[in-house]
Amino acid sequence: MKTIPALALGLLFGLALSPQLSAAPQFGARDRNQNRDRVCVYQDIHYQGWEQCYNEGDEVTSLDRRNNAVSSIRIYGRARVTVYEDTEFRGHSTEFTSDVSDLGLRNLSGSKSWSDHIQSLRVGGANNSSGNSRNDSRNEPPVYVRDRSNQQISEGICVYDRPGYEGREQCWNAGMDIGDLGRAGNWSDRISSIRVFGRAAAVVYRDIEYRGESITIDRDVPDLRQVTGRNVRSWDRQISSIAIESERSPGRGRGRGRGRF
Repeated sequence: MKTIPALALGLLFGLALSPQLSAAPQFGARDRNQNRDRVCVYQDIHYQGWEQCYNEGDEVTSLDRRNNAVSSIRIYGRARVTVYEDTEFRGHSTEFTSDVSDLGLRNLSGSKSWSDHIQSLRVGGANNSSGNSRNDSRNEPPVYVRDRSNQQISEGICVYDRPGYEGREQCWNAGMDIGDLGRAGNWSDRISSIRVFGRAAAVVYRDIEYRGESITIDRDVPDLRQVTGRNVRSWDRQISSIAIESERSPGRGRGRGRGRF
């Protein structure tokens, strides 16, 4: 008679314990995702406060209630994030490829820092394409500028998604090659005007990996709609890869076999 209560007690104990055992693996879910290419933003410095994470390829036009509230960023794997001061990828922008424990130490413009000044962002992966044998500098992060009084580029180019050097902007130094603009800030077939600084020149290609029709641009072009090619009615929003060269770098064959603007 004493064995029945003991068995019943054992069954009740097992039933009470089973939900806890089945739920146990969920506590490690966040840790299992650490190796994925992704970006997490935080309310406070040193990755404290609320956390919001995004995967490679995510394009967030507005952080909504978290606009102007991000103070630190953590980057996992080979992800990289381009952050923007305004919604819809407008305003000042910059790219981060490693953890930033305090955005208050990253200058935006003047005395303003990036802390609490992010409203939209894009998450990408490593921007170098596999299988390319070109000896280039695509592993280096591009330089982004918006404030002409704080210009960071002395020799290189800036591209814009509107004519007249308006709209979204991104800049690169001379010596950098971008084999796929779609993986570098989502610029493939989006460039409408180009500014050239110093003695740099941009060899722009219609297709990725420096293929298709090309043209060398060695001076400012306020409207690519006015630039034509053999098989291109207009170069506006037609550029998919760029090699940025310098007249001070002999032997690169600048403009050889290519059209010139």
